Amino acid sequence: MIRFLGPLRDAYASGDLERFVEEYARARRRPHLALPLWALEAVYPVWGFLQIAPTLDRRIAEEGLVEASRWLLDTYLGPWRSTMTDSVRSAIATGPVLVYGNHTALTTPFLVAAAVGRLDIRIVSASYVPKLLPHYGPYALPVDIPHGGWWEEYRRGGLRGAVQAKLLNLMPAAPRTERTREENRASLDAGADHLAARGCLLVCPEGGSIRPRPWYTGIGHIAQRAVGRALAVPVQCLPYQEQHMSHRRASTAVRRGPWARFRRRFVYRHPVTIHFADPIPLHTLVRPDDTAAQATARLQAHYRGLFPS
Repeated sequence: MIRFLGPLRDAYASGDLERFVEEYARARRRPHLALPLWALEAVYPVWGFLQIAPTLDRRIAEEGLVEASRWLLDTYLGPWRSTMTDSVRSAIATGPVLVYGNHTALTTPFLVAAAVGRLDIRIVSASYVPKLLPHYGPYALPVDIPHGGWWEEYRRGGLRGAVQAKLLNLMPAAPRTERTREENRASLDAGADHLAARGCLLVCPEGGSIRPRPWYTGIGHIAQRAVGRALAVPVQCLPYQEQHMSHRRASTAVRRGPWARFRRRFVYRHPVTIHFADPIPLHTLVRPDDTAAQATARLQAHYRGLFPS
């Protein structure tokens, strides 16, 4: 059974999405793999996501991330909405803005991109995302995030999150070395540079956790570098909270059959919502002499005050 992973790993390593989908479809047709893959997909709808991915990737290439994200939300997630005040709209229109908040499902970056509507949005993303969506790459600042054991991943992301992490562990990955850490720092530095150029940057510092947890310090690294610069237009912090979304709802959105239709209509009838708090200048939250850990702690404390768990 494990031999079918070889072609999948090759396609993943080369960023060949079409080949990856074809190889997985071929595996599903093999009699000795049909039952194990059916059991896997009962927990995590790999095939459902892979059927969407090529169209989403093509739309990103042709229409840009914002319009492709709106198509994804309108087509699969049902009703969605964003709530923001005039001050939020003004901050988005003038930039630069550091957007950050919770990450409840794989769809979170697309929800934020659709709501903010900035064509220059850049997203600090797990490194596997551009592998599976090649045309997402120009919008991504990839970072390598290590996966823990089953229990740790279950506590962080529930059963589906744990399965997702373990599936990704089956794909080829370079060993974590000092070079990996340097590449991560380069992506974070690029995020600070993007803010200095009056850009829009999205960071999800909880890393996909479904429960409150200490934030990764990448956001503090970006904030500390950005606040230390003399910018003509100060960076605005734009915290958000995503509501009525989960790994389970995202999985249901790509499933077929009467049970999935029932759940979409009755269980997940509330609109997926992203609520933005009023913007606040970054320099009022983070000090130039803060370490990355201190900057992260200040941002997280402010966020928890806005959105208590």
